Amino acid sequence: MTKNKVKSRLHSSLLRFALLGACLVPVTQVLAQDTSSGSNLKLSGYLSLVGGRVLSGNLDANYVANGGYTQINGTNCPCYVADWSNGGVYGNDFSLAPESRVGIQGKYTLTDKVSVTAQLVSRGTNGTPDVTWAYGSYKINDNFEVQAGRKRIPLYYYSDFQDIGVSYPWITPPPELYGWEATNYNGVSVRYNRNMGDTNLTASLFGGQEKVNDSLYWKLYLPGKTEVQWNNMIGADLEVNRGPLTVRAVWMQADVKTTNNDPANLAPGEDLAALQAYGLAVNLDFDRWFVLSEFTQLTRDHPASQITTEYKVTAPAFTVGAGMRMGKWTPFINYAQYAEDKSGPGTYVLSSYKRTSFTLRYDLDSSSAIKAQLDKNYDVANNFGGDTTVLRVSYDRVF
Repeated sequence: MTKNKVKSRLHSSLLRFALLGACLVPVTQVLAQDTSSGSNLKLSGYLSLVGGRVLSGNLDANYVANGGYTQINGTNCPCYVADWSNGGVYGNDFSLAPESRVGIQGKYTLTDKVSVTAQLVSRGTNGTPDVTWAYGSYKINDNFEVQAGRKRIPLYYYSDFQDIGVSYPWITPPPELYGWEATNYNGVSVRYNRNMGDTNLTASLFGGQEKVNDSLYWKLYLPGKTEVQWNNMIGADLEVNRGPLTVRAVWMQADVKTTNNDPANLAPGEDLAALQAYGLAVNLDFDRWFVLSEFTQLTRDHPASQITTEYKVTAPAFTVGAGMRMGKWTPFINYAQYAEDKSGPGTYVLSSYKRTSFTLRYDLDSSSAIKAQLDKNYDVANNFGGDTTVLRVSYDRVF
């Protein structure tokens, strides 16, 4: 594909994205007036217009020798992967495509116990709306609720609302944690909620599966289409809130199958893995100042297959940051790190990153904000993007 065609496709995708956002805002505002008058249908939405570029970067003399990529998903390196799940990559040219998104959600209440919820999201990386939520809920009593259908995998603290930019201080949640080839699942969850004095407790059990026919995540690594299946998924999470302290723990496991048969891929075929994931988030919020932290560890145990011998990869990651609210302004500093370790004889190229960032947020009103963020990313393994300094700005809104 020529450079002009790439630009044409990008501009077309952004135009569709912008038009969809422009149409959704007035529509949801009108429908919101209807819902306020007692309708069973309630609509809401969000918009994040995010732009950025790599200000400076470096690929040292050993980068290519380490098997480093000179181009990632069509973007020349040095480059920065900001959204792994959706293949969002920043290069030297300013772009709105990697992280911009718009979504609309509808909830229809059939009875005081039964409701259905659906959400459509369009992103700058693909320009077409996708169904990210579509589930039914049945409230058993004041404490228990059953939900069945398509939902977000609750693997991280911000999973349920990680697309809603006004709900956190960063441009987007740290990609060192938030970004795998599957982010949603089709299945069932049982949710529990209880207030005990000053303590609020929520918990859930969930299970199901997910199939991605053309993974945007794997486009960062491999040519052609890659099919991903997460089967036999099961997990649980527990969150406790008391005063300024919130603690959340999560566990999940799944059987993963990844298939890529593109002849241009040097190692086409099917790869299997048993996935185990653990996570812990600890947050403190004292109104004026706050601290956010989260740790996860994902382990993939690969049996011998047609493309490799047996091996296991363990990937711990964490983020910690602190901010202060000063009227409409909120400065926030953050450090995040991701590292991989391998055991077994199988062939696998390890990745490792660490990143410091500074974000300045300004609240326009209660439903919108603008942000600017400077990231200094270090490609510790020196093989995927290189060291980069990245500047991003965003306009976030809920409606």
